[in-house]
Amino acid sequence: MSTIRARGVELAWSERGAGGPVILIHDTALDGQAWEQVSAALAEAGARAIALDRRGWGGSSAPEDYRRTTIEEQSEDVAAVAEAAAAAPAVLCGAGIGAVIALDLLLRRPKLVAGAVLVEPPVLGLVPAATEALSADQVELERAVADRGPDAAVELYLSGRLLGLGPGIERLPEKLTEPARERREALLAELGAATAWRMPLRRLADATRPSLIVCSATTPPLLREASEALAERLAGTRRVELTGGTGPAHLDDPAAVARLAAGLG
Repeated sequence: MSTIRARGVELAWSERGAGGPVILIHDTALDGQAWEQVSAALAEAGARAIALDRRGWGGSSAPEDYRRTTIEEQSEDVAAVAEAAAAAPAVLCGAGIGAVIALDLLLRRPKLVAGAVLVEPPVLGLVPAATEALSADQVELERAVADRGPDAAVELYLSGRLLGLGPGIERLPEKLTEPARERREALLAELGAATAWRMPLRRLADATRPSLIVCSATTPPLLREASEALAERLAGTRRVELTGGTGPAHLDDPAAVARLAAGLG
């Protein structure tokens, strides 16, 4: 595993294969190991897979008293790794909040990006119906913490009952979400980061890098609506629907997601 000290934390990543670089950006409650099968498929396809542990997860550290993060902070971490690993421009492949991080970097620093694969991006600012769900989630979170402490908030998130802050999280294998219980502060710090992102609507229309928005048969309705709304606004993108399975596309069909990412390189 490689590491770099940047922006007040130590960032870690693993690499597999050679060729065009693809940086893999994981969702909340996971770490870079969630991309294991995609990494293997990318290497077999002749690409260089770089699976990042985002700040606070896996082999990466978090700031002292880590309580809050932003999409911009997370995407600058990705930029630091891309530059340190001599992997720019790279295809960015992100899932969940990782997809929003990839999108932010594509829009703000396109010279670092060759293209992006966005798996179920929770850009709920494009979905008016999400407001009610997010408000209900906030009330339930506050109640859980007040009644049973921070650990209860983690369990609530993993249960899938937070329909705005964590839609579809219950589809993830329990083994992959073990880091959430070990790194409670990292999960709590980034809850709400995606919904708080100030989406640059004008930049969406002016995007200069190709992208793919990926959903699967089990994508929750709110995420599907967000994906469709994003596809209407983001220049140079197209939607891809993968069939079968019970979870997100990168877990159900890693070979297909690897092909999509390698094809953008």
